[in-house]
Amino acid sequence: TPEWAERITGIPAAKIVEMADLFASKRTQFAGAWSLQRAHHGEMSHWAIIAFAAMTGKIGKPGEGVGFSWHYGGGGMPVSGKRAAVGIAQGRNPAKGRCPASRISEMLLNPGKPYTRDGATFNYPDVHMIYNAGNNFVHHQQNTNELIEAMAKKVHTVVNQDPWWCASSRYADIVLPATTTLERNDISSGGTYANDKIWAMRQVIQPYGESLDDFEIFRRLAELFGVEYGFTEGLTVMDIIRNSYANTDATIPFEAFWETGVAEMEVPDAARRWVRHGDFYADPEKNPLHTATGKIGLYVEAFERFGTKECPPIPKYLEPAEFLGNARPGQIHVVSPHPYMRVHSQMANAECAKHLNIQGREFALVSEEDARERGVKDGDLIEVYNDRGAVIVGARVSPDIMKGVISIYEGAWLSKDSKGRCNSGAINVLTTSVAASDLSQATSANTCLVYFRKCTDAEGPNRAYEPPVIETTDARIDAAALKLTDRAHEAKAASTAGMTPGEQLFYQRCTLCHVPREPADFTVKQWHGITQSMFPRAGLTDEERALVLDFLEKNAKPM
Repeated sequence: TPEWAERITGIPAAKIVEMADLFASKRTQFAGAWSLQRAHHGEMSHWAIIAFAAMTGKIGKPGEGVGFSWHYGGGGMPVSGKRAAVGIAQGRNPAKGRCPASRISEMLLNPGKPYTRDGATFNYPDVHMIYNAGNNFVHHQQNTNELIEAMAKKVHTVVNQDPWWCASSRYADIVLPATTTLERNDISSGGTYANDKIWAMRQVIQPYGESLDDFEIFRRLAELFGVEYGFTEGLTVMDIIRNSYANTDATIPFEAFWETGVAEMEVPDAARRWVRHGDFYADPEKNPLHTATGKIGLYVEAFERFGTKECPPIPKYLEPAEFLGNARPGQIHVVSPHPYMRVHSQMANAECAKHLNIQGREFALVSEEDARERGVKDGDLIEVYNDRGAVIVGARVSPDIMKGVISIYEGAWLSKDSKGRCNSGAINVLTTSVAASDLSQATSANTCLVYFRKCTDAEGPNRAYEPPVIETTDARIDAAALKLTDRAHEAKAASTAGMTPGEQLFYQRCTLCHVPREPADFTVKQWHGITQSMFPRAGLTDEERALVLDFLEKNAKPM
């Protein structure tokens, strides 16, 4: 009831009724963000939103329903349906071990331990080495101290391939300096899901120091392993860019595209009138959804069959492990939104940060009441802490945040003082590594209770963004003695043996966003939905699409 919800949310029951009536009676869309899910039992929020929109008859109508990508991905933009630029596919990994992105620490500490995800049971692999490229994994793993401890106990070598001296580089044994996008040539599709343009990402400056672009780093590694041609196929970066462009539906010549910087692709008028799930609304029998029942699931029998305690078969409010409802005296809730001035930890070291940071550290948005109770003034340093760790940040006292909650942008680089506190404000030192649920095994970063107090013992300046000290050496590695070539050929033979044409196309040409590329992770119906966007991105012909779909259907997850 609204009265029941008022006791949990603090929103008056009358206001809840008013909002529900407005949503049901007006032409309304619920703009949901991904952050709602990034909490303990966060799946329930998204599911409840969809269920409410369905029950009020909002699905499949223009300007109504639910949108979860208004903040990212060009949600609502008409899709061109054209072939866009694609890069180099990953290929099939012969190592079948897997780990959800938020479970790295648990994996390292518990090799062989079974875990469930999406109703299936897996076992954590036994990992002794980490090769990291393309992300700042020490930053984005919740409960950073737990990760550092796990790495110290279990991992003998960490390799980080990165342009920046960020936390992942600082905690690596080997750092391979990579170039930024300004120091290399590349190509990219534009409009994200819209795919209505292609960008020429031309090199602007020469590579800094000894940095190499990622392709060249991998090419040199492949050369050491004796499999260079298998990686490059005899092509240079510019050859790959030209071929990628040639396989798109762009109409202007490559030279003109490379000179002007963009090629725009026409969006059909029909796409501008397209409404998500409009065909389903018009005829649900003829146009079923890619779910087990073909309908929106207010009750999902599969979840009951999975037997998970953390995801019942209907959307339901479940108390999170940490929230204001079970907080101890003095505890408050901390949220960690994406910063508007950078992408995660990227560019946390940029000049603009100096205008936003307080005393060189990330700032925390603090309510006037909470600040007053703790003797904190705007611009003071505060120590935010719990049993997982502590960070030092600057206080920005504001009427724009409720009492009992503080907000700290995620993305600050890690730098510890002599007491083990992060002197920069890296929020994941505080967040919990408890999974959102045993269904998703996703992050629950927004489920986090802390204390805070005025900091009177900060140690010097924040050194997170200082460059490393470079020392030179004449030492050389005898690559031949490692017999890398023989080992690489064995691995390559194992990874390609018995691959069908459809399997080869899937691993060589197809890309997916935010999900693993394993056929058994999705049902046939789910693959039929996924491939609607995957195939155009890959630029596959009708014959190639049929081969890939046949492979996926034969190896899909059972219903």
